[in-house]
Amino acid sequence: MKKEMYKFVYVLLAILALQACKKKELPEAENGEPVFMIQTKVNGSDVSVTAGKDQYYMFTSHSIDDLGINVLNGTLRSQQCENCNHAFTISYRDSHFRNNLIINNIGDVLKVGNYNYFNGVDSASGSTAQGTVFNFTPYAPPGSNYTYNWSFGDGSTSTLANPSHQYTEPADYNVCLTVSSAGYPSKSICNKITMDTTCRFQFNQSMSQNYVSFYTIGGAGSYVWDFGDTAAGSSISGATISHTYSQAGIYRVTLKDTLSGLTCNNVFQKDLLIGNYNGGELAAGFNYSYSNVTPVNPIPADSGFGKVAVHYTAPNGNKYSTYNPYVAHHQINNNFVVTKAEAYKNNEAGQKTYKMEGNFKAWFYNVNNTNDSIYIETTKFTMGVAFP
Repeated sequence: MKKEMYKFVYVLLAILALQACKKKELPEAENGEPVFMIQTKVNGSDVSVTAGKDQYYMFTSHSIDDLGINVLNGTLRSQQCENCNHAFTISYRDSHFRNNLIINNIGDVLKVGNYNYFNGVDSASGSTAQGTVFNFTPYAPPGSNYTYNWSFGDGSTSTLANPSHQYTEPADYNVCLTVSSAGYPSKSICNKITMDTTCRFQFNQSMSQNYVSFYTIGGAGSYVWDFGDTAAGSSISGATISHTYSQAGIYRVTLKDTLSGLTCNNVFQKDLLIGNYNGGELAAGFNYSYSNVTPVNPIPADSGFGKVAVHYTAPNGNKYSTYNPYVAHHQINNNFVVTKAEAYKNNEAGQKTYKMEGNFKAWFYNVNNTNDSIYIETTKFTMGVAFP
């Protein structure tokens, strides 16, 4: 009898040991509904992350940045590591919390509405949005009396002869110029202006009657020219080259940069008036110079609603953000919307938290590679943040 009792005890202890070694399951959400989750598309591919499934948890915290602004953070990520799988962080900034001011009613600050993305600029301070400013110069043949209509590819236009325009998104823009003059039909030309400096190039020239010397500006050095005439050998390669036209006229010169290994394949075109020609035709073309603009002493404004930054870590470890101080950007036609906001229980550190539901869409920029960006469109999120 005693032997059987010992045997029973050993079996019981073995069962208990096995149970102790079992991995503890993550808590299930109440009523089968996830408390914290995000459903989104990353560059068009569906991504769904839910706290309580696949080792994902909701982490909340708050901090103060170097401008003395409180930042309320919520991160939905795997508990196994910070830089694996898909991870999303929402950072809410608001100067209501300046100098650690405690708000008795967080609902007066975090509330339903549309939020602006943080881009390091306070419009009230007079700082300029960071980006790249282009100064455009049209090609104007001697004695021409042209009027100009510019379209900058982002919805902006100008009728100045030498306009300047600032781009704040790392994208490609189709810049078009239409020239007009009394008694002549209008003439248009378009060139793609890219914010990727590797693929940005143009050409200029010096002329003496029918002889033209061409030289390139920018690009990677793999060039093919088409001088716009039918002369043998008019399509040749080279960064600096000359060409003699057999007769006067207006010719559209095309320069193509075929950068090996990348997808530039960009084209730059310009009309040139060669020799003494008056054939009832205008010449359209332009060049440009550019400079980068960085905000001076940006200070977030106390605007009632705060500014939001969203951060994303891809499964390959690449980090992206709606805000990147090294990339010229502005979230045109993108928004962050909160449809529901309510108090939630304290986090494990005892900090007060708030739960927000909504949706957002935005460009995200690789924080380590200024030429890498992705588009994320979220149909629904439920995220928490902690606050003082």
